[in-house]
Amino acid sequence: MAAYIIQLHENLLQTAIPVRYIDVEVAYIGDEEGTDVYVGAVGNHGELYRYLFYVGSGSGAALNSYVIHHLNVSCEISELKMISNSSEPNHLVIRIYCYSGEGKLIGVLSEHQMIKLAD
Repeated sequence: MAAYIIQLHENLLQTAIPVRYIDVEVAYIGDEEGTDVYVGAVGNHGELYRYLFYVGSGSGAALNSYVIHHLNVSCEISELKMISNSSEPNHLVIRIYCYSGEGKLIGVLSEHQMIKLAD
């Protein structure tokens, strides 16, 4: 099982441009059959969004990855969770694409960068 939890808010990247939207990309790179993945966020006022999907091994790119587009980010701190049910280590690649209110890409967080933020 893999679990990633990150605090999410508009100053996530600490730039002059606040993050207003994110896209979350989850790709499977393991050797097993695949895994179910939960991506969700909880804020001060309850659940903001929740997605449950399957990513698996195989030759089809659509099967290997899943992208959740245009998730809102506010000035309130929320908690973004990504959880899978696979027991194989290092089976997912995760990227978070951060966008301004105008839709301009202002940064990309990889799994490695999220771990560094946690330290």
